[in-house]
Amino acid sequence: MHTQDGRTVTGRAEMALVGAVAGLAIWALVEHLPDVLTHPHAYLAMTSFVAGFFAVLMGLSGPYRVVSAALPALWLSALAAVLLTWAGWRFDTLDAFSDAMHPIMAWGVFITIGTPFAAALLRDHHSLRDYGHLFDVSWSILVRYSAGWLFAGLFWAVLFMSNALLEIVGLTIIEDIIDIDGVPFVITGFALGLGLSVVHEMREYLSPFLVLRLLRLLVPVVLGVVLIFVVAALAQDPGDLFGNLSRTATLLFVGLTMISLVSISLDRGDADAVQSRWMRLCTAALALLLPVIAGLAIYALWLRVAQYGWTPARLAAGCTAAIVALYALTYAVAVVLRGPWMARIRQANILVAVVVLGTAAAWQSPLLNAERLSTQSQVARIESGAVPVEDMALFELAHEWGKPGKAGLASLEQGAGQSSPELLAEIERARSIDMHWQFKNGMNNRLAASRARDIYENLTVLPEGAEVTLAMLEDLPDYWLRRWSENCPINTETGCVLLTAAFSSEVSSLHGILFVPEDMHDFEAFGVFVERGTLSVGENLAPFGGKDVTVAQVRSILDGHFEVAPGSRQSLWIGDFELAPEF
Repeated sequence: MHTQDGRTVTGRAEMALVGAVAGLAIWALVEHLPDVLTHPHAYLAMTSFVAGFFAVLMGLSGPYRVVSAALPALWLSALAAVLLTWAGWRFDTLDAFSDAMHPIMAWGVFITIGTPFAAALLRDHHSLRDYGHLFDVSWSILVRYSAGWLFAGLFWAVLFMSNALLEIVGLTIIEDIIDIDGVPFVITGFALGLGLSVVHEMREYLSPFLVLRLLRLLVPVVLGVVLIFVVAALAQDPGDLFGNLSRTATLLFVGLTMISLVSISLDRGDADAVQSRWMRLCTAALALLLPVIAGLAIYALWLRVAQYGWTPARLAAGCTAAIVALYALTYAVAVVLRGPWMARIRQANILVAVVVLGTAAAWQSPLLNAERLSTQSQVARIESGAVPVEDMALFELAHEWGKPGKAGLASLEQGAGQSSPELLAEIERARSIDMHWQFKNGMNNRLAASRARDIYENLTVLPEGAEVTLAMLEDLPDYWLRRWSENCPINTETGCVLLTAAFSSEVSSLHGILFVPEDMHDFEAFGVFVERGTLSVGENLAPFGGKDVTVAQVRSILDGHFEVAPGSRQSLWIGDFELAPEF
């Protein structure tokens, strides 16, 4: 017993020390390494290597001795650091690289997926194909890290409480220690390492078993929701289903949830999988529905890309959709072939995990250079002339897509920009403005001014001299400006017509009715009012009797054949046709 207690204390001390060193190393990387390694890519390589090394080492330590876990942690973190640094060469600065985020996320995926395989190598090479071992290691690391971070949070809570208690008697020992540079990092690492060690010791009591059993209960619930969704989705027109909104992220999240629940239900082997016939049928049905969700996600993404082109975020969604589709295909085939379908899915999980690992590596290499592919897509769209200025990804090319984006912007400047002064001006402005919201606001303001000018040039205001200015139009909401700037020139004979008159004696503002062409024959009518230099738009007026305003009636107004006279209230009368603005 004494020997066992000694091993326990030694193991805890070892893990606590590793955690403390990890915290100290992270602090040094953040606070002091930039002064030593001034080259951004060297700094990126060192930071990613050290962070990855300690993350893998602490994940493997416990089930394996620290000394044994060090070697696989070393080569996995080194490979991940090389890949992330490779991706970093796409950007000129670390700030631009960190703002992009997706290479860091790919690095995290590579480390996360690679750690169970590294653990398998600690056992023997055959364990790389042992799904049960990989399954246990993956969930064990997740549970240990979750409990470890929870313990670190509680450790800090106790520390703060203790400090508050000692301050009552005038002692600031704890606060003084915490204020020392690097100490908070060391304390956090110490608590995390200690927590990981204790969780491993208590693995018989705090294991993934309980979590997995609870998550299995969600299988029938998710199956029911997905089944209802699929039936409703297949009954609708795809255009109505997706409309102008991207549903890709939601569908992919649902797909990943289904994959997780199927894998959880099948567990590490048939003996540990769901046993009741009902639950196995639910799991199989969930696997068979996965291709529908994957197909809808791919279709939703395709609609978005066809409309707006590729961006790094859409490329990431595309890779995720492809992986979900691969899961869906293998799961569906495994179930349809019947027999040992659960064993087939488990082996498919290993193969797809390798594909995910390879995809994460390729994402950080030139094979899947998201910035280059996005730039090519957006430049091609702009050069085709099919993209309005407000939808051009000029700011992204200038600031967010690294060296490929800047090269694409230079190509536009030398190409399509030579025949478009407006495009050249927007390119220069995109380069000169550092904040995206400032760029968009400036573009929106110029678009508003341009659209207001288009409306004003095609607008007849009656009576002459009525106080309606270009500045008033510029302040209108964008959706009116966009719509009316397109509609006013439709009927070149009349354009838009704004008739102002004293429709009400009870209010001081000037009221009117704006006539906007729908086509060459009919007009929409909107109630408007002018007060203190501001033009406001009211209701879209439904003509009394349900009739449309015709081009002949608008011509009558222009010719002066109308009157403002009482009806049910003061109204505009065009012959026997009555309109009244809504106040």
